[in-house]
Amino acid sequence: MAPLTAVAAVLERFNEPLTLMEFEVPRAEPGALVVKIDAATVCGSDLHIWANHLGPTYTLPLPLVLGHEMVGEIVELGSGADLDSLGNSLRVGDRVVWANEACGHCYVCTIEREPRLCPARKFVGLTNAERPPHFVGAFAEYGYVFPGQQRLRVDEAVLSEWASAGSCALRTVINTVAAAGGIDFLDSVVIQGAGPLGLFSAAIVSTLNPKHLIVVGAPDDRLRVAEAWGATHTISIAEYPTAEARRDAIAAITGRGGPSVALEVSGAPGAVAEGVAMLRANGRYVLSGTLGGGPQPIDMSRVTTRGLHLTGSMSGDIDSYFKAMEFLGKFRDRFDWGLMLGNRYGLHQVTEALESMGSMREIKPVLDPRLTVRNA
Repeated sequence: MAPLTAVAAVLERFNEPLTLMEFEVPRAEPGALVVKIDAATVCGSDLHIWANHLGPTYTLPLPLVLGHEMVGEIVELGSGADLDSLGNSLRVGDRVVWANEACGHCYVCTIEREPRLCPARKFVGLTNAERPPHFVGAFAEYGYVFPGQQRLRVDEAVLSEWASAGSCALRTVINTVAAAGGIDFLDSVVIQGAGPLGLFSAAIVSTLNPKHLIVVGAPDDRLRVAEAWGATHTISIAEYPTAEARRDAIAAITGRGGPSVALEVSGAPGAVAEGVAMLRANGRYVLSGTLGGGPQPIDMSRVTTRGLHLTGSMSGDIDSYFKAMEFLGKFRDRFDWGLMLGNRYGLHQVTEALESMGSMREIKPVLDPRLTVRNA
């Protein structure tokens, strides 16, 4: 049974330390779940939200409980909430991950069948926390899963911190890689970015056995993880500081006019122009890393004359969560998922965790509400 009140780390002002605030723990309405957060992880998007770098793409209604990567242990089920979205039974004590809530009745949801792109979707970690149920973000002791949010039971083989990281970064690039279309042994693949999206992309693509798998990024500790997770080559942006130098280095590896596939998961200024410039004729380019930051110029004549295929890929629905959890479990012996995870922090240390990730000292800090000191 949940306590009467619990705390959450609340973003009240951009670029300032988060505040621990106490709220009443809600009761589960029909179809809803109340969960105790077992683990949460910091996403690069959390840094952008904290710094207010997502406008005008997203409206950020302060105050809000930050965070959207989490695993919760069920403490209360509303009536009719005893099954997950795949029909698996749910009971108190089970661990779950859950998706953003789509409206379910717009053209995108019903005809396109792409609820992850619903224009009216409600994002975890981007909802005002002043109104009940308050616990609408990951950086909290408890969480609330609304009736309209799809949810998935987490298998015992998947640790909570893995599932938390997989609930955003991995489920996102599950779609990114799929959008590239049929990667196989003939392909040379470049991944732009060595953060969580890039590293999980490397792991997925490596299981498809491409001819070359090249990860471009920094710092060196992240590139070492990329190699451990299947990259055949890594290119440090510190060693190759210009786009031209990186393009030449990649061409020397791939031959045949450059890579056939590139995945942009860094969000770095200029990355898209660099990706377009490196691809061979008929190359496929998928963009998942850019969420704001303004326009980026690219050479459209190269897109036309080389017949390039550019695709955007955003987020994921419950099928992506399922595939992410399956991937974590299936390949737990092939890939050491712990290489991505950093230190563990209590909720009173969320600002420290954000700063650590922002300075690239850690790839993905872990938040453990059990470590929280309320009067720190």
